[in-house]
Amino acid sequence: MWPPAGIALGALLVLGYRTWPAIFLGAFLVNATTAGNFGTSVAIAAGNTLEALCGAWLVNRFASGTRVFERSQDVFKFAFAALASTLISPSIGVTSLALVGFADWARYGPVWTTWWLGDATGDLIFAPVVILWAMKPRWRWHGKKDLEIGLLFVLLLALGEAVFGGWFPISANNYPIAFICGPVLIWVAFRMSQRETATGIFILSAIAIWGTLRNFGPFVLKTENQSLLILQGSTAVLTVTAMALAAGMAERRRAQADLERQKALVEAANQTKNNFLAMLSHELRTPLTPVLLGVETLQKHWPQSAEVDSALEIIRRNMNVESRLIDDLLDLTRISKGKLDLRLRSLDVHEEILNVVETCRSESAAKKIRVQLSLHASDHHVAA
Repeated sequence: MWPPAGIALGALLVLGYRTWPAIFLGAFLVNATTAGNFGTSVAIAAGNTLEALCGAWLVNRFASGTRVFERSQDVFKFAFAALASTLISPSIGVTSLALVGFADWARYGPVWTTWWLGDATGDLIFAPVVILWAMKPRWRWHGKKDLEIGLLFVLLLALGEAVFGGWFPISANNYPIAFICGPVLIWVAFRMSQRETATGIFILSAIAIWGTLRNFGPFVLKTENQSLLILQGSTAVLTVTAMALAAGMAERRRAQADLERQKALVEAANQTKNNFLAMLSHELRTPLTPVLLGVETLQKHWPQSAEVDSALEIIRRNMNVESRLIDDLLDLTRISKGKLDLRLRSLDVHEEILNVVETCRSESAAKKIRVQLSLHASDHHVAA
């Protein structure tokens, strides 16, 4: 596992492409102090820098840049970008070392695979930590939630030490029990944010590497290189799974928060509608009162001809209908609040028909429409 690969990728994503000279210089100085010569150091540094630049471009182009861990689909794109971009550095590095005799052509494949897998897992494990902590560096106390985080990390440390620390027979004897750490990481991804998930993966990976190098844990094989290759592959799979789950849970929380906001807006709009209907019914009812009083006064104190009395009765009846319609507006508000009280009463159907005909009499007469009624039913009452 090569942490500088992930740190370089994270730095380019957070700080921008302008940081490539610093990455090149750092890679050159590291390689200049190890095996090789000036030419191989330059070639390897160029490969490391080009690898980081390619990975950053792929993530920016296809996986939303620094927001890569906000959606599950972008997490998988990030994984593919890490696997693809890290093909560059081992290809340039191993070839340059083999050309000048510092690497055996016969072992080109194993050396290339080890280099590539180390860079790829470095991207998958260290880049998320760099990106997520750089984008949200401050830690705020959230009471019970932070207590839960602390307990989960303590549990993760304890299980990591139990599996890889060599303190217990199950790790000293290298039993295949690495899976017991998975549920804790999944729980961190399910309950916490992507940042805590990436941090948990980093902690578990550090413990696993430390234990495996000391020949403890389920990934110990015949050689150290074989052990680390298997460990890196397992860690990469667990990392992608946990980060994708954390991103999916973050999407769910954002969708739920958006739904709550939309619900609040709808409730506010509904309350505005109710207030408007209440105001409207009041404003409509106000002018009806004097009209009804005037009609009743004319009917009681100033008797008119039969035709005028009939017209006044029609006016009074329609004003009462208008009043009931206004009450229906208020019923809409009561329905929305669940406070509508429905009461059935006996309704004379014949009377209602006669009222309708009487209301439309003048209009039908003007249009020379003759209405003929046949109201002979003995039972003409309904519950309404």
